[in-house]
Amino acid sequence: MDVAGSFATGCKSSIAEQITVGEDRPRRSLDREVVLDITLLSRRLARTTPSGIERVNASFAAHFLAVDMPNRKALLSTPVGPRAIRSGVARKIYEAAQRRWRETQSPETDGKFLRVREALAGVQSSLRARQWSRHTPPYARMALLHMAAWCRIEEIAANAVYLNVSQSVLHRPRYTSWLQARPDVKTVFLIHDLLPLEHPEFFRPKEFQLHTRKLNAVARLGAGAIVSTATVAEAFLGYLAKSGRKTMPIIVAPLPVSPVFCEPREHDEILAARPYFVICGTIEPRKNHLLLFHLWRQLVRSMGPETPKLVVAGVRGWENENALDMLDRCPELREHVIEVSGLSTPAVKRLLDNARALLMPSFAEGYGLPVAEALAAGTPVIASDLSCFRAMGERGLTRLDPLDGLGWLTAIRRLCEAPPPWSQGAENRSTVAISNDLYFRKIEAFLANV
Repeated sequence: MDVAGSFATGCKSSIAEQITVGEDRPRRSLDREVVLDITLLSRRLARTTPSGIERVNASFAAHFLAVDMPNRKALLSTPVGPRAIRSGVARKIYEAAQRRWRETQSPETDGKFLRVREALAGVQSSLRARQWSRHTPPYARMALLHMAAWCRIEEIAANAVYLNVSQSVLHRPRYTSWLQARPDVKTVFLIHDLLPLEHPEFFRPKEFQLHTRKLNAVARLGAGAIVSTATVAEAFLGYLAKSGRKTMPIIVAPLPVSPVFCEPREHDEILAARPYFVICGTIEPRKNHLLLFHLWRQLVRSMGPETPKLVVAGVRGWENENALDMLDRCPELREHVIEVSGLSTPAVKRLLDNARALLMPSFAEGYGLPVAEALAAGTPVIASDLSCFRAMGERGLTRLDPLDGLGWLTAIRRLCEAPPPWSQGAENRSTVAISNDLYFRKIEAFLANV
């Protein structure tokens, strides 16, 4: 079945009554067993920096695998298939990922952040991710953690909730076959977006089929779904309708930002000395980095040495040769664009604290976590005029068409020439971000009722 296109067509009239947005009615406490799938998290121990989805996985692990949380287990892929393991063993895998990703490391001890600061201060003429040496991935550590987990296989209790927040292996029937033998287990999925189906031109060719198979598994097995925006909810319900499933309980809960982004601004004299802007995310076609690179070339030609710098924080992605050619070969960008990957979360917060704005010219987003993080930190944002960003309100956020080059150029110049945001009195923080506590109270209330 071809399910690409307008998934919500014909079903909007019934969407509102199928979605839970808040906690308007009493809900029973979550006293049933919750089994959190940590397969994606366990497979990312070799990476030095997490993607947005991996960070969401980590936040769920931090909550559901906490030492004081009863009736919690984790699901892990083993040589004999997926198996449940104790929460204490699973937490060691989560903690290893946090250490590998340096999520609690101070910026002052983050070598990559210090190199970015030097580049912004003009100490280095240019900075490229490929100039940094890569550490050997800790495969031995990964193997030991996995083997320790495999030796402590647990039984899943009756009427448990299986929670999957990544869909990383749902396209493999062998991985989900155990659920068919356990109809008492209620399966809940976090649906990040349907972008590979809605915008296949921005993804690798195989992603359309993979995402379709994953969503088919969700439609077949799901007892409930968590989404971050009403737009994703509408698209997902449209997909369900086209797939032959009438409905599914859904909760719309905007993703929480890391608590570090809600902490007071940290002024950095070196960073704040000259204007700079930040774009966060994988360098891929959907993120529209190419627009900014062309604009920065124009800024260099018109402003010369006074051109603000652009920090590109993210790994190099796929099918983006034109943007990468600009980074590698455009002489105007060499002195003014700083490419870096692997920054710790506190380092990103420090960069945002002293930047003129976060830039997000994406063509499509399911949520846009970097925008929520910047707004929570009190940093202005210039972003594409997308529905997910409209839901974040007007405070601190300028929305522009991702094809409006002159509009983006004008907005960047305006922020560059205006007094820095931190000099304008009280911090202009948006209320779009919610705390982890509030977010997971809503999630647990939803899980208790599926």
